[in-house]
Amino acid sequence: MDNPDLAEATRMLGGAVLGPRELAAALGFDPLGVLTPAERAAVARLPFGAADLERARAEGELLVLRVPRDPEGPLTMLRLGARLAGGFEPRVHRGVGYLLRDEWTIDDQPFATAETCAAGWWLVRRLPLPATLGRTYREQERALAALGPADSARPRRRSAVEIAFDTLCWQRVHGERLLAAVWDWSRSPTPDGGYVALGEHGPEGLHVVAYSRAVKFGTLGVCAQR
Repeated sequence: MDNPDLAEATRMLGGAVLGPRELAAALGFDPLGVLTPAERAAVARLPFGAADLERARAEGELLVLRVPRDPEGPLTMLRLGARLAGGFEPRVHRGVGYLLRDEWTIDDQPFATAETCAAGWWLVRRLPLPATLGRTYREQERALAALGPADSARPRRRSAVEIAFDTLCWQRVHGERLLAAVWDWSRSPTPDGGYVALGEHGPEGLHVVAYSRAVKFGTLGVCAQR
């Protein structure tokens, strides 16, 4: 049996979708129009069956289409922020402190200047997986592994730009601030050994910090994806 189409998936998920129409409204360009022919073919059908979508509805997951570029070039975190006329908490550009270094900005960090999303469809948790909260990075990896095998091309943990893309586009389209009171710890490293986390998405914007792998606290987890 064929997988549900986008209209059926949208119905099954109660509208919890960021598809081509929603991304066009959020980003101001046709997201399918910037894809290569191979990428367009790859996203033409959803990679999820009815059972996947039913589970997604039960677990509060979102169906998200991501694209790697806009009409001007790579859609990095910095480019995403510029296209959305903000979205990030202003101190990410002025300098923020974190546990490995006194001050940095995202403006010179590879995770913000070079990383982009791969073209594709994903199911993403709205909130961190409970088993990942209050755990070190390595302990979180064990909790994610317990979910079952994951394709190396589809890691359970989002990158920093994937978190930003999903969170900021969702807020622009649906008016809901995901990660309002929690943090999603990404797989994106910083040059000095930390890993980027995004969260506490309030009226001032989405916060971006980085932590060493030994850090753990109750609102730092992983919004697992599949």
